[in-house]
Amino acid sequence: MTIKTLPFLFLLLLTSCGEDRSEEQPFAPTVTTGTPIVSASSVTLSGKIVASPNSTLSACGFVYGTAEQSLTSKVVMPTPLPDFTAIVDTLSAGTYYYSAYATNGIGTAYGDTLSFTIQ
Repeated sequence: MTIKTLPFLFLLLLTSCGEDRSEEQPFAPTVTTGTPIVSASSVTLSGKIVASPNSTLSACGFVYGTAEQSLTSKVVMPTPLPDFTAIVDTLSAGTYYYSAYATNGIGTAYGDTLSFTIQ
């Protein structure tokens, strides 16, 4: 081995020291629901994908509705990103419940269900 190949071997060693997770079982994503920002007749919803172990994200967004057990309306984000927000401006006065969600190859997971009120 010559002196010229030592830097290459050192670089190879440094880049190969990462933790190998290829043998781990994939899981559904972990997602959190952010605090809503309410204005006169709209709300800005936020969510965060915390993890998606060994499975590619395919969708994220929000589900919402006027009953906590029936979140039937849906906002789908065009691209699943770790931090995502959406503005919903078609709401009548009342209390609404919502949850952020994310989907990967294993399944769909939801964050906590929170509420907000439109006056």
